[in-house]
Amino acid sequence: MTAGVDTGGGGPSDGAAGDGTAPSAGGGSGADPGTALLERALQLAQVGRVKAAYPLINEALRADPGDSYALQVLGYCYQREGRWADMLTVLDMAARSLPASPQVQRNRSLALRQLGRIPEALAAAELARTLDPDDARSELARAEALLCGRGTRTVLAALAATRRARELDPESVWAHVTEGRVQRRMAEFGRARAAYLEALRLAPDDPQALYQLATLDSDRGRAVRASPVMAGMLQTVPTDPVAIRAATGNARRALWLLTDLGCVVLLLVTLLVGTLQDVVDSRPLATASGLLVVLAGAAGVFALLRWRFNRLSGPTRTLVLVNRYRFSFVTAPLRLVALLLGMLLITLDPHPPTAVEVVGGASLIVPLVTLIIRWRSRAAVEVGLLVRRCWFRLRRLNSGTRTPT
Repeated sequence: MTAGVDTGGGGPSDGAAGDGTAPSAGGGSGADPGTALLERALQLAQVGRVKAAYPLINEALRADPGDSYALQVLGYCYQREGRWADMLTVLDMAARSLPASPQVQRNRSLALRQLGRIPEALAAAELARTLDPDDARSELARAEALLCGRGTRTVLAALAATRRARELDPESVWAHVTEGRVQRRMAEFGRARAAYLEALRLAPDDPQALYQLATLDSDRGRAVRASPVMAGMLQTVPTDPVAIRAATGNARRALWLLTDLGCVVLLLVTLLVGTLQDVVDSRPLATASGLLVVLAGAAGVFALLRWRFNRLSGPTRTLVLVNRYRFSFVTAPLRLVALLLGMLLITLDPHPPTAVEVVGGASLIVPLVTLIIRWRSRAAVEVGLLVRRCWFRLRRLNSGTRTPT
């Protein structure tokens, strides 16, 4: 994970502390002269200038080594750099000075989650909720910790926590994003999408909401629909590696979807050519008509794919072009080349030599096999998701828990 406030969703962040992890002066030595330095350091960290914040924090700590606010700001800087162990160390020191601070406990829960210490993360979140039961952020910290666990009960508990957080703060972007993640875990993709859209209504440029919505569509085989959302995410966090990696993966999926369409059309053209070969008695006429159909089909597929490609967002098109020589990208359009080669070999010689027949047959079969494998894999995934959705709905009925709408 790169610099940025992480909400546990594995996505990018703009460091705006939308999840409430940035410290506030009210939790530390508000009357200390070093508070102004720390406020400046916090502002620098929130815009990504973490290195420039460290000298200001060190100056404040030299004046008062036990300043709890300085320790929280230092922990926030470590968070921005993904230094979770260091973040936990300074937050433990701050917790000794401020044992009744729910903010410190929420941030400890975040650091513990990132370190894989889930039971301790959940305990810290529970303590934060106990210290301030009316703070939606504590409920969401608990929900994030529960989502890191396994089992139906933990997911349903996370659902209850997000519902409580929405009741406490209906305008919380973090609440809606976390609810979307819970619904996604339960395979309730329609409700997850609605939660992400509500978060984007409240904050149209929120990178976590954009990331979650885009990956929701992309992972479910809707990479073309996810393309404009990915573009919005990249505009918000253009240098975040997590965002770039997600957008690159979506560009690859979009390319494969487009070439799947081209393969289907060319396979239909192949059937038409084969029919012409059988129906037309004159061999020269059959060859000429078949070649004409092949060229027309190829031109039509090229025009169709070009039109569809141009409808993708600019960043998606750029990522396709930048990565066009990578194996996972170049193999998609090579299927179209193989189909065209097979069609031409069949058309030009209805009774070719054995070697030519083998090459032509392989050129047609390989793309067809890739289509079958991809479609069967997608179908198997959808069946698994349907089973999961039904399972969670059954458990909710048994436990008397309804999904919030």
